Amino acid sequence: MFRKASALVIIVAAVLVAVVPGRASSVENTPSPAFGAHRWLRNPIIVSFSSSLNSPPANIKEGSDVVGAVRRALQSWSAVANIQFFETISTVETISPTTDGDGINLITVSTANASLFEGSDAAARTRVFYDSGGAIVESDIALNPGAQFSTDGTVGTYDLESTLAHEVGHFLGLEHSAVMGATMQPRQARNGVYGLPAFTQRTLSPDDVAKARALYAPDAGTSSISGRLITNILGRARAVSAAHIYAEDVATGNVVASSISSPSGQYRVDGLAPGVYRIFAQPLDGPIGAADIGNVNSSQLGLDTSPAFRSFVASNSKPSQSVNISGDANLKLSFFVFPHTPALAPRLIGMNGELSNTALPLRPGQTITIYIAGEDVDEVAENGISFSSSAIRFVRDSLHPAEFPAPYPVIAFDVAVGDQVQPGDYTIRLQTPNGEIAFLPGAITIEPK
Repeated sequence: MFRKASALVIIVAAVLVAVVPGRASSVENTPSPAFGAHRWLRNPIIVSFSSSLNSPPANIKEGSDVVGAVRRALQSWSAVANIQFFETISTVETISPTTDGDGINLITVSTANASLFEGSDAAARTRVFYDSGGAIVESDIALNPGAQFSTDGTVGTYDLESTLAHEVGHFLGLEHSAVMGATMQPRQARNGVYGLPAFTQRTLSPDDVAKARALYAPDAGTSSISGRLITNILGRARAVSAAHIYAEDVATGNVVASSISSPSGQYRVDGLAPGVYRIFAQPLDGPIGAADIGNVNSSQLGLDTSPAFRSFVASNSKPSQSVNISGDANLKLSFFVFPHTPALAPRLIGMNGELSNTALPLRPGQTITIYIAGEDVDEVAENGISFSSSAIRFVRDSLHPAEFPAPYPVIAFDVAVGDQVQPGDYTIRLQTPNGEIAFLPGAITIEPK
């Protein structure tokens, strides 16, 4: 444990290190019924490539493979679920207005869409239209003409393929994920954050795959866990909304699927293959907040997890704290939580001299110093730091305070990644001496070799 850093130390440290937040993406769901498919019913989906893709504006680095990036982004989703795309060409450059669709599923990079991004720093925007039954009938994707893009990792630009992979997820009906390593997490780093190209969101995470298969390949032999979070305030039952529930594969430690509780406290974690899992529940008050998950007309729209509660391991089989899932099953797990505002609240992570709210891309065999910033993180001792995979380990005697221009304490410690670690997203777990725990699911992402 450490003494809390003074404001003077934090200000002086501003010349030494940096806080580099990722930028949020944006999706607009035009008015739709509360219930319905909320996915495409037609297959293949006709996608119109705007003529602007072949003559991109100046905000896209010259020589970038724009059409190739679009095709690879589409293919990444098509490869994991029963989704096919049929490509056409269109001279249209602007997406449909919110009042009515034009029947064209457009992907455009034209500057003619600049008005969509007034007052917004989102890298792109996807607009989705539904029929009266809630099925998607049109989706449009536009890039922000005020943002810089490339396909070669140029520092300070957004990776075009990563941006498009995220937006295609919205195009298909997926909302944001609170798993930090997911393509559908709401924060995208620019190239150069952590001193690295920002390519990780090109590769779909297990959480992305689970959500896509739940929508488009529901008969794939996978299972789900569903239930409700409730609490009691002044003798009255209350639902817990905007809580993050996620599953880790016990065998690998991979974060494999997740859900956000609705205003009625309901959640459903889909896409689970038969196996043994640990289930976790936490408030959305960390690097990804409830406001990042919500979007226009979304059932997940909210500002905070309400009522607040402390993170916990959720299980119906203590002391093992794991659940065994068979094929084609729907396990019911509901939880009563005590309303209690967390004291331990990690807000940012980092490495290579920078703090951010995007996942740390690590490699097998690597040893590196990582940082965590947030309320009460300086109360965490060495035995309170662990990871969801045994192939990722804390290096003894490496924990120390770090100086950053942040409004809360920052700790640093070394992490050794084993050569045998599998690709995927892994959780950093923190625990204070008084037993309070906090999770950073998907904070470490391992790319395929």
